[in-house]
Amino acid sequence: MKNLKDKIMIAIFVFFLAFFSAGSFLFFNVDFSENENRYLQEFPSASVETIFDGSFEQNMEKYVSDRMTGRETLIGLKNSILKTIGTKDVGGVYFCDDNYYIEKKTDSDIDSDIYRKNLKAIALFYDNLLNHGISKEKLSFMPVPTAAEVLKEKLPANSPAFNELKVLEEAKTILKDFTVVDVTQSVAEIPYSYYKTDHHWTTDSAFASYLDWCESTGREKKVSEEFDIKIVSETFRGTLYSKVLCLDAAYDTVKVYVPSEIEEYTVVCDGKEHELKYGFWDSSFEKKKDIYAGFYGGNYGLVHISKSGEEKNDSVNAGGKLLVIKDSYANCFVPFLYGHFDDIYMVDLRYFNGNVSEFAIENGITEVLSLFNISSFAEEKSIRKAGIL
Repeated sequence: MKNLKDKIMIAIFVFFLAFFSAGSFLFFNVDFSENENRYLQEFPSASVETIFDGSFEQNMEKYVSDRMTGRETLIGLKNSILKTIGTKDVGGVYFCDDNYYIEKKTDSDIDSDIYRKNLKAIALFYDNLLNHGISKEKLSFMPVPTAAEVLKEKLPANSPAFNELKVLEEAKTILKDFTVVDVTQSVAEIPYSYYKTDHHWTTDSAFASYLDWCESTGREKKVSEEFDIKIVSETFRGTLYSKVLCLDAAYDTVKVYVPSEIEEYTVVCDGKEHELKYGFWDSSFEKKKDIYAGFYGGNYGLVHISKSGEEKNDSVNAGGKLLVIKDSYANCFVPFLYGHFDDIYMVDLRYFNGNVSEFAIENGITEVLSLFNISSFAEEKSIRKAGIL
């Protein structure tokens, strides 16, 4: 079997070599690959320095490779062949049962010191808010497992994977004085819990986790019958597809939960007001590849969501100001919190450069939720900014 695989790999290599050697078919007018979600190599500038240090030649090779006609199709064909002959993963993506792509991340990829420092940064941040009058019951943390944990039975046999539940258990220890919302079981019970071609959870999982959050914080839940569930796309192929471009990749379905009674909200993203459908959905992304980014139009350092003045305090459990410290998993979750608060602030520490504690105090924050997927939380260095006092 190994000899057969070797022969197939050699055949693929020879085919690509012949194609690229013969190819003078370059497309010069495309600068961004939507399928790969990245900018293509620009034509390199030549100088004595870049020629002699070899960087001109390297960048020229990247330029020719990036702009070869049919390049993405060929990459997809190559990876489809590798998948067919039993290769377990390509480019950091596992080929899994039921045509799922799951990000490959192992224990050796994770520095345990980083995620412990991240948990301690959240604890330090919360301790500071306790000193400013926010009760511990109003300070919560939701570490969301990824598909690699919840759908681990779909991984290829004997595939190593990062133990996300270890981080969850440490969170319960380090943040024992606060509210840790464990959504693992609820998400695992959702039939379509994660996209097959993207690293995000689905809106169905976000809603199930919202119910857990309500229970943990003592709030009245909104039931599914209060929403009109709309399908905004059935042709989504996400970030993991972009890494492999396999020809037989699944198409994912993206849903939004629209309240039966839509309230008026103003949404300001990094200082600019955005007109969003239903108060959270940028419908222009329905015509783009990255459809998940339709939730608020992507990630920003600071998003402020506020009810119009005449509607404040009308809803059950409403009132107060919520601060959400988050990654992109929160983008499809936060719309479920509408009606529970007069103001919601979303802060993404990757793009927010202010002092988070000062921001919370200056804006009269009454409650905080930190929401991250466990995998990214375990290696994201920007989270430590939350502990700045």
